[in-house]
Amino acid sequence: MDKQLAAAIERDNALEDAGMHGDDRQTCWSHQSWAADCADQPFHTNPSVHHYPRPA
Repeated sequence: MDKQLAAAIERDNALEDAGMHGDDRQTCWSHQSWAADCADQPFHTNPSVHHYPRPA
């Protein structure tokens, strides 16, 4: 992860903690990447229990 992405994730985390809606993030908290890079991932486009880890 480059420094610019790491700083952007920290900024988005702080803004979300301060009340920003999660849909306004520029970064993806789940994938630790730019939101545009993972917008087509099934986790985001078709959220369901099938994409979550199964309990041990």
